[in-house]
Amino acid sequence: MKLLPLAIFWGLLFLSYSARTTFAPILPLIEDSLHLSHGQAGGLFTSLAMGNSLSLLIAGRFASVWGYKRTVVASMVGISIVLFSLQWVERYAAFHVVFFLVGFSAGGYYPAIMPILTETYGSNHWGKVLGLHDSAASFSVFAVPLLVTLGLHFITWKGLLLVLGIAAFLMPVGFWKVAIEPKPARSLQKSRTLSLLKKRSVCVMAFIWMFMSASGFGLFSILPLYLIKERGLGFDYANTLIGICGAGGVFVTILSGFLVDRYGYRKMLVLSLLATGLSTVALALAPNLQYLVVALVVQATSPNVFFPAGLAAITRLNALSDRAMAAGLIFFFGATFGCGVSPLILGYTADHLSFRAGLLGLGVLTSASPLALRLLKEIHN
Repeated sequence: MKLLPLAIFWGLLFLSYSARTTFAPILPLIEDSLHLSHGQAGGLFTSLAMGNSLSLLIAGRFASVWGYKRTVVASMVGISIVLFSLQWVERYAAFHVVFFLVGFSAGGYYPAIMPILTETYGSNHWGKVLGLHDSAASFSVFAVPLLVTLGLHFITWKGLLLVLGIAAFLMPVGFWKVAIEPKPARSLQKSRTLSLLKKRSVCVMAFIWMFMSASGFGLFSILPLYLIKERGLGFDYANTLIGICGAGGVFVTILSGFLVDRYGYRKMLVLSLLATGLSTVALALAPNLQYLVVALVVQATSPNVFFPAGLAAITRLNALSDRAMAAGLIFFFGATFGCGVSPLILGYTADHLSFRAGLLGLGVLTSASPLALRLLKEIHN
């Protein structure tokens, strides 16, 4: 198994994901500087998710036409340009535009990279490769809060985003040299979207992806606000705690890729959804810091079991010609409702009730979502 391409793909995902995750630890600073309510602050992530969703849909539909490699490079260059322009943004409405454009730029990566990954590596390695590749997202969740906490002692939060933008601009050079451009199969483009939406497997995967996205990135987006504003933790302590508690997710993501190859998708999907839902409930009900830390560790780790299993399921259930579009559709619903609507709902729930009430409801719904997997008849272990 070739490691250099995988290492470069890993770096691209880390930068693409960090372009979004970096806003979570600095959200309390943005909220205070702009004098926003929790709902308004959460609404910024709705704009980010709307841009991400639109890009996922467009990239899933047209990546094979534009070229998968070109789509990945355009995504990274777009991130770089937006983060550079952020240096002059001061108003709330302008932040919505920037968050939307960051999401739109980052959204093109996943639908385009999946065919490249499956073209580069044999099907017997897909579970492991997808797990290793997706560990970059887990590492971002672990590393970004710690890097932000450390970096803010030396430069401003806008300076941190500028450094990230420069890295995103340089990384595609190595990618272009090692990536293999898949040969797209001929198909009837107009009928593919509707036919995929009618597939039970696509609908079920989109449904559970929404809840996992809400309990994963959606919750992560407002978690610093919850810990700082409602739990009373300090800024540095809260972000350090989030980063340390997410450390195990990196190893779990890698391990889950091997477990998917060994035990199959269904068992891993059920396990991750139940663990994530129940730990989200525990995060809301934790009576003291000790229980809160335990809930944070499980909640930050368990979603990382889901995504390699979900990506492997999408890959197995669709032909190469449909893979990017199916992924784009599933990610579209996950990003729109899971990453976009959930922070907004959690924020406004906190304004009118509490963060705990929103987390409790989200945890219960996520715990119940594995029932939908009974409809996933196409998956055979």
